[in-house]
Parts: sequence; structure tokens; C-alpha cells
Amino acid sequence: MVRKEIVEFTDEMERVMSKHDKKKGDSWKSCDVRHLDNKLCEEFREWDETNKCSNEELVDIANMCMMLWNRLKQKKC
Repeated sequence: MVRKEIVEFTDEMERVMSKHDKKKGDSWKSCDVRHLDNKLCEEFREWDETNKCSNEELVDIANMCMMLWNRLKQKKC
């Protein structure tokens, strides 16, 4: 059984990802991993600049982490 909080969070992650499908699609699956790393840092800075009060930015951070995790899961760093 998946925790309710995880389902709520992943539902929000999917909502945000879907919002960008028309423009960006699955481009994250083939872009340079360094680009994703830079975007993660950018999203974290944006969250920090909101005085750590933005759930929206946390979802953006989570999505960037998911993308990086997915891209790197087969690699050994």
C-alpha cells in the first residue's frame, strides 16, 4: 500500500509534468544530464528565494530529482 501523502505528492508531480507536455514533452529523457543538474540547482535557488514557503517549487525540485534519478539509475557515478 502506498502512503496517502506519497500519492498526493506524486499526483501533483504528474500534474506539473503534464502541464509542460505540449511544449517540452519527454525532452528530459534525451537532454544532457548536466542540463538537468543545472535545472535542479536553479529550482532549489527559486525555492530558497521564496523563503522556503513554496510548495510549487518543491514539486519542481522533486520532478528534477525524478528526471535525474531516472537518467542515472543505470549509471555508476
